[in-house]
This record gives sequence, C-alpha cells and structure tokens, in this order.
Amino acid sequence: MKLLSSLLLFSLFGAATAQEPSQGLEPVITVNGQDFYTWQDYTSSAAFRYYNLRCATPGASATLANLPAYRSQASSCTLNKTVIKTQYDPDQGILYQIPVVFHVIYNSNNKGNLGNKFITSQIDILNEDFEALLGTPGENGTNVRVHFYLATEDPNGNPTNGIDRVQNDNWFNDNGNYKSALAWDTNRYLNIYTNTASGALGYAYLPNGTGVVGTSTDGVVLLYSAVGRNAKIGPPYNQGRTATHEVGHYLGLLHTFDGGCGTSLCNNTGDLICDTNAEKNARFGCPTNASSCGNLDPVRNYMDYTDDTCMTHFTAEQANRIRCTMATYRPNLHTPMCPTAAASTSRNGGTNPAVFSSNKPVLGEDLTYSIFTNPYTFATIIGYAGAGSLTLAGGQTVLVDLASPKIFQLGPLAGPNASITVGIPLDLSFCGTAYSAQAILFGGTTPYALTNALDQVVGGF
Repeated sequence: MKLLSSLLLFSLFGAATAQEPSQGLEPVITVNGQDFYTWQDYTSSAAFRYYNLRCATPGASATLANLPAYRSQASSCTLNKTVIKTQYDPDQGILYQIPVVFHVIYNSNNKGNLGNKFITSQIDILNEDFEALLGTPGENGTNVRVHFYLATEDPNGNPTNGIDRVQNDNWFNDNGNYKSALAWDTNRYLNIYTNTASGALGYAYLPNGTGVVGTSTDGVVLLYSAVGRNAKIGPPYNQGRTATHEVGHYLGLLHTFDGGCGTSLCNNTGDLICDTNAEKNARFGCPTNASSCGNLDPVRNYMDYTDDTCMTHFTAEQANRIRCTMATYRPNLHTPMCPTAAASTSRNGGTNPAVFSSNKPVLGEDLTYSIFTNPYTFATIIGYAGAGSLTLAGGQTVLVDLASPKIFQLGPLAGPNASITVGIPLDLSFCGTAYSAQAILFGGTTPYALTNALDQVVGGF
C-alpha cells in the first residue's frame, strides 16, 4: 500500500520535477519540498490543486472541529448559520471604512520587496469589488459598502503611508512569529502580510466567534507575487482577486463550495448563503456552464477558486453577512478616513421662513436637502464658503456671504416638497470643508423669499 501511494503521488507531481533546471536558476517557490521555476508551472501543476494552494483558509467544518462549544453562540452570522436581516442590508447602514496596513516581508536577496504600485492598485481592486464600482469587472455585483484605504496614522498616532517593509528570510518563508512582531492593533486595522504564504496564494481566518479577532493571528497573508493589478505571478491569478477572496474570509464569508451541495436549508448548510447556487467542489478556470448540485455553479463569485478574470461579484446575501460580521465581530474596525465630525446647523434671521433642512454631509454618503416651498412653486439652493447676514428691504436676510467663493448651486427644484440628493465623494480633500447653504423660493405672489441657512461641515462621521 505504501509503495502504491508513493507511485500515485509520483504520477501526480513527479513530472513537474523530472527536468533539472538550468544551472544557477533559482526556484520562484518551493511547496512541500517541490521546486517550481516559473509561476506558470506552479499555478498549472497538479500539486496546486491537490494541496488547495488557491486558498489555505480553513473551512467552517475544520474551524468548528476546534471549537466544541461554538454551537451555543448567538449571532446572525455564525459559522453554522446566516440570518438575513434588513439592518445589515448595505442601503440601511453606513459606508464602512477600513484602514489597511501592508507588511511587505522580503528576503536578503530582495525577493518579495513589492513596489508601491502593486499595493496601491490592490487597494483599488478591493474597492472596485466590494463597492461594485462602475466601469470595473465588479460593476454588476452587490455594493457591499465597504471601503478600504491605506492607513494614514499608525497605532501610536504617527503619520504613515500604510506600508511597512521588513527584511527577514525566515518570515519571508512564512515561518516564525512575525505577526506578533509586526501586527498593528488587529481590532482597528486590517493587517495584510505579503510573503510566500506557505506556498498558497493566500489565507486568512474566519472571525465569526472563533476568538481570532483582536489577536496577532488575525489578518490576511498573501503570496507576494499575486498582489495588485498585473501582478508578477502572471495569468490566471494576476488581477488582485486573491486579496478580494481572502478579505471575503476575513469578513466572514465561506467558500461557495464549503459543505458541498448542502440541503434546502441554505442559510444553515453549505456556504450558509441562499443566493449563491450550491456547489459540490471548487471550480478552476472559468467553466460558466458547470453544474454540480442541480443548478449552474457560482463560478463568477469571488469566493470560488476560478481565475481572477472570471470573478465578478458578491451577492446580496453575502453583503448582508459581511455587514453582520462587521457589526458583530469587528465593531472597532470601521475608522473614517476623515477625522472631522460632520455638522449641519440651522441659522435664521429677519422674516425668513424656516423651511430648509438636510442631514449632515458625510464623506462617501448621500446628502439630501429638503425645502417646503409653499406658497412658492420652486426653489434653488446656493452654497458659499462664508456665512453672512445682510438684511434686505422687507425683512428678508441673505445668510450666505456672496463675496466668498461659491461652492455649488442646485435647482431649480419643484415644490411644494422640493428635495434633491447628492453624493459626497469619498475624497479627503473635502474633509473639514465648511460652507453655508440657503434656499431661494420663487414662483409665488411676490418675486422671491429667502429661507433659513444651513451652516455645514463635511466630515467623516
């Protein structure tokens, strides 16, 4: 039996090492004692699939086996169930903003010392995928409303670019307690480590009641050559979807094939998600017609094993589970990019009617202005950098400083219940911007009326 097993293993992996490399050529990676001299040889090898090197994240069953008391936990997003709740729908909550630190670990030959372009493009890809940004491969997916950014402040309050570079041969080979040495507060930062990832493309740990949150173990490990757009590993895993997949685990998602076909109780078996078709095994390549449990397999989902260019979306229920995980298990991870508190204060003067209102202007969120125009028909909103107080004949008061820079003009808007919603870009250049807005009413028995003003500050929360 032992001889037979050896022969089978040789038939699987022996061909990849049958040829001696050119003298002096160094392998790009070594997995379980087997050297690979090109990334293409590595990703196309039988060993890549046999050892599950597409992702080394432990599945739900393996995790639960080490947590015998787990099933007594109460939550809407545990490792054995997902309860879909309206409060976790993306449209019902804030835009989660997650600060990221990349720990770039490289060896004494400088292997693994990624350029900044790979890291910044990886952040871009995460946002394209988790926010379903228009014009990107993920535009038709669900906008999870989770935004990632390179940390601008380290745990001690010092300015940073969110990239930590460390040279250590042992750590580069994914050995040693490097996380204990390098981790930034795992409650407050997504720590991403790049090295050889023990021969896998990446791995993470599920946070859903597993006890990993807040420990140095928490975080994501990525194979350095699979990071960023047009990554060094080359096709088919060079478009940054390994990070999307592993961060999906970090935020509570299972593989689409976890638990196989499961049962009709789709929120309690399989991947615990009902709007991802059940799938018996992982899929590679991009077999869009593949079916294993009676329906087409979800090969375009970020949580399968398909090629980077095949992956295009998270589903609505996956988004719901991610946001449940953020609220339940990672409540301190959300850190607005802009530290300024948003504000909106009504101010009035003279005979102006107090009929103009809005919510606070928060970066990345919608701002809705409302005006009750009666007895006028229309309204126009003007915003200026400065506040004013100029009383006109008849008692109307201009409450914006018309000599200051004009910020915006909206309208005309039809009454009597006029409103308009504008999106505030998630752009730090707007952080702390202060301005005053006022509405002009017209189309009535008198030429116009001026409303109260709103003195506003664009903030992060």
